[in-house]
Amino acid sequence: MSPSAPQSLHDLGFSEIESILSGAGINPVHAKALWRALHREGETDLTNRSFLPPLKRWIETNVGEGKAFFLDVPEVVDEIRSSDGLTRKFLLRLRDGQVIETVLMGYDGRHTVCVSTQAGCAMGCVFCATGQMGFVRHLRPGEIVAQVLHARRVLKEIHPNKRLRNLVMMGMGEPLHNIDAVMRALDIISDVRGIGIGPSKIAISTVGVVPGIKRMAEEDSPYRLAV
Repeated sequence: MSPSAPQSLHDLGFSEIESILSGAGINPVHAKALWRALHREGETDLTNRSFLPPLKRWIETNVGEGKAFFLDVPEVVDEIRSSDGLTRKFLLRLRDGQVIETVLMGYDGRHTVCVSTQAGCAMGCVFCATGQMGFVRHLRPGEIVAQVLHARRVLKEIHPNKRLRNLVMMGMGEPLHNIDAVMRALDIISDVRGIGIGPSKIAISTVGVVPGIKRMAEEDSPYRLAV
């Protein structure tokens, strides 16, 4: 991977991380520790971890600003809380300066995160403020995953014994207009070795993008559609 074209580790699936480590001459068994740090423990700085020497050296050489890989850790621009304290909306700034919305919603007995899939939206729905912004760009898988990780970190701070169990794609953007990144992100999010939100607890909201709906049906997608 060229330093001029860095890639987010959060964009990568488990098998891809195994392959990258193997290609660097590192036993792919170390992928488990890296995946756990990224997705189960939600680390924002891998240098804080005590990895075994081969993985630690690889991270020091390859992960960070100006290196081959980076982590998606969006900056919190603002946080708005509901009057009952159960819901928190975050404005998150991405690496290129785009700002998206992520919402952590608390209900009786469960917590749900609502994530964005695009910066802006091309659908142009007159009732939607995002639709009136126009389309800016698709989010990468890692930028979608990073929203879930942020919500989970916040939940752990306010309710250490609670788990984030539900996900809805109902934030900025039309998920099925960005279906490749969405499907990859959901595969990462639902992986039981990491975040582990079950497919039955994931809902994709769409205004009715027919090619995306057909693709999900053809692939027998386990995720729920809300049309």
